Amino acid sequence: MKRTKTEEPATGFHGRSAIVIGGSRGLGRAVALALARDGARVLAVGRTAGPLAELRSIAAARELSIATARADALRPARVRALLRRAGGKAAAPDILVHAAGDYWEGPLSRLTRERWDALVASNLTSALVALREALPGMRRRRYGRILLFGVAGGDAPRAAARAHAYRALKTALLGLARSVALEEAKNGITVNCVTPAAVRTPIFEQVPQSHIDYMLAKIPMGRFGTVEEIAATVTWACTEDCSFTTGAVFDLSGGRATY
Repeated sequence: MKRTKTEEPATGFHGRSAIVIGGSRGLGRAVALALARDGARVLAVGRTAGPLAELRSIAAARELSIATARADALRPARVRALLRRAGGKAAAPDILVHAAGDYWEGPLSRLTRERWDALVASNLTSALVALREALPGMRRRRYGRILLFGVAGGDAPRAAARAHAYRALKTALLGLARSVALEEAKNGITVNCVTPAAVRTPIFEQVPQSHIDYMLAKIPMGRFGTVEEIAATVTWACTEDCSFTTGAVFDLSGGRATY
């Protein structure tokens, strides 16, 4: 059957709203752009002015509906205000993507209590705040799509020399996501996770070639992922088509997480 000009594709986001926490750069930026390209009204939240301004310029050049906000995602009142801004009258958007989370690696002797607390706040507490503030509005409309970013292999406890805290917290994040998915299934809200491995982003410019070769050798597909590949999976999991999947983990590691 021929589609008329007014019909939207089944996987589009026409009329939907979204917030991407950690959406100013890297994978979060790619997701924000992909959601907007497919018709969503997006609010991208980040901590740094420069990347947010760059995202606004990209969105304007592509005529995409992306607004930005510089904010600390740990403050419930601020997050609540951002959700209202993103969701309008509904007080929460249709889609919540949490792509935030600082990374640190080093010997355990350098993992101070202060550094640990900062990593907990960035990777886990910020997700908890976003979930608690977004869920009431989603329950009222009986619809919601929530995507959280974990790490490849994070669906099972594994050793991660020099990345003790990051691995532990991302594993905990998946446990939180699955628990919330179970609790909210009856309310029309899905909660899923993506677990990417090495993805080629601008940060690669700061990584020694020897370490890049080391990481590449561990990926069975023999290449790094792209931000576009990650964004494609995230956007599909945010569609109405993905209505019978919740508490799932989408592995995006090129086979790295299989051994």
